[in-house]
Amino acid sequence: MIRFEPTLVVTRLVVERNSFIAYDEIFHEGVNVIRGENSSGKSTILNFIFYGLGGDLADWSETALLCTRVVVEVRINGYPATLSRDISSQAGQPMEIFGGDYKTAKVAPRAEWVRYPYRRSANLESFSQALFRLLGIPEVAADVSGNLTIHQILRLLYADQLSPVEDLFRFESRFDPPQLRDAIGRLLCGAYEAAIYENEVKIRELTREFDAKSGELKSLFAVLGKTGHSLTLDWVAEQRRSLEQERIALQAKIDTAEQSLFSSSAQDELTLRNQQAVYNDVQRLQIELGSVRQERDALNLSIADSAAFIAALENKLVALNDSSSVASHLGDVKFGTCPACYATIETDEKLDQHICHLCKSPFDTERLKVRIVAMINDVALQLKQSRLLQQKREGRTGDLNRRLEALESEWKAASSRLAALQRLPSSEARDALRNLHRQTGYLDRQLEDLNQKAEIIGMIDQLSNRKNELNDAITRLKTDTDRLKASQEKRKSQAYTLVADEIRELLHNDLRRQDTFETAQSIQFDFASNKISVDGHSYFSASSRVILKSSFFLGFFAAATKDPLFRHPRFVMIDTIEDKGMEPERSHNFQNQILRVSKGAKVEHQIIYATAMISPDLDDEEFTVGKFSTRDDPTLKIAT
Repeated sequence: MIRFEPTLVVTRLVVERNSFIAYDEIFHEGVNVIRGENSSGKSTILNFIFYGLGGDLADWSETALLCTRVVVEVRINGYPATLSRDISSQAGQPMEIFGGDYKTAKVAPRAEWVRYPYRRSANLESFSQALFRLLGIPEVAADVSGNLTIHQILRLLYADQLSPVEDLFRFESRFDPPQLRDAIGRLLCGAYEAAIYENEVKIRELTREFDAKSGELKSLFAVLGKTGHSLTLDWVAEQRRSLEQERIALQAKIDTAEQSLFSSSAQDELTLRNQQAVYNDVQRLQIELGSVRQERDALNLSIADSAAFIAALENKLVALNDSSSVASHLGDVKFGTCPACYATIETDEKLDQHICHLCKSPFDTERLKVRIVAMINDVALQLKQSRLLQQKREGRTGDLNRRLEALESEWKAASSRLAALQRLPSSEARDALRNLHRQTGYLDRQLEDLNQKAEIIGMIDQLSNRKNELNDAITRLKTDTDRLKASQEKRKSQAYTLVADEIRELLHNDLRRQDTFETAQSIQFDFASNKISVDGHSYFSASSRVILKSSFFLGFFAAATKDPLFRHPRFVMIDTIEDKGMEPERSHNFQNQILRVSKGAKVEHQIIYATAMISPDLDDEEFTVGKFSTRDDPTLKIAT
């Protein structure tokens, strides 16, 4: 049987009460029927599966709260994994994930389990992120509620008894915005392009930067506007040449005045002390410059090394995600000649296919497949941590570069002071000499002012160029987003039509109880409004509403088994088959339709449902899970 991705299959459910096992059953592909009397714990088992897969559940039954932990063994896109969560009345419980089956997980050291929180943070990823990565579902962020979680996805895969029968989504006591529901529905239909959201986020970021650059430019233009004349780099260069020539002339006058005072030595000691102080300052700045440069260069080497490591991790993650085909074809590569001596290699058809035909070493493709889940999550965690460290290094490098600029400026100023002092043979105050030095200082200040203006002009050029780059990038992103939205709307129409066709067929095959179902032509459903109607009608008898809701979940699932573009995990749980006074014959008929849909599916899938009146066609070990539970012998064995 082929597999569409994503595909989720529950293979085992274990519920613990401390060290005691309250429930332990094997599940299988296809139809899984949990059967038993009313109030015998069938819905509790489905709730445990929902919770174990990542659903947020605080409304536990009294019996369920006596249990302490739920463990779900799953196959995610063919890879085995074991999920574990502690049972609590508090929402937002974390999850532990093990890359392998439950039998291996039980004896594995704790270090091989990875614990994920319910909510993501700057340093930790959530279990939803880990499961989405394994399922191959892109991370989606809704404008109102933030990033989608696995809990939100499961709301459209589990038809539970307590939610209103007219609602499509499992009931949410918290704020449940229409935009969130629409994003979930579009995602599962394969009509949500993650690139659209990424582009829109990027457009908002670039627009904010564009506005900030515009504000900076306005401020700079306001400053330059007070000068009374137009400033250009050519004008600055001309002014700098003029001031430097004037300074050279002043320095010549200073040299002449100093020579006339050469014979004076009364204050030499003072001058030498000044020189020593400035020399010490220059030396200190040189040492600090060397230290900062060394740290920056070391960081640059670390950044380059880390960038190569991150690239290797990204390639490894891609390779691991493609490793299913590698694992399945391991051993298919055969050499006709020896790669060392080029002698012809004789092939022995009797050799075990799990042995290398060249070196005769055994290999185990199943064990390799089991470890892929753990390896993917380990590499993903390394990648996240490495990127965070890289960001810190790059931030530190920027700080060091700015510190270097400041130190170099201080060093140049100190060096100039030292050079001036070293030209003085004496510190004797002379009015004329002091005046010349004041004039030199004034010229130096004018040169500094020119340098600042040159920096402002350079900043204006940089800001203008950056604004142009941002405008071009925003235009490209908007064009790409418009194209993606058009493609998304086309995909949405195709997917919704396929789902509606499947629902209509299910309604046509219902027993003759609702005229509108018999003659149904058009099925309208809307994820945002959380409603479904048939030929514009939504008011039906209670039992017909149950059939309509169950048909929506089954029809949505059936469409996903026929179209690989759906991001629906080909997994559904239905606990609404017998609500609202459903008669046995009508329930049996719908159960038979479940069997028909499952047998017609050509891809790996799983349907789990609960019933108190199982159809005779499904009352077989091929379809049932566990015993027929009763009030006296319920699903959960709670030790007293």
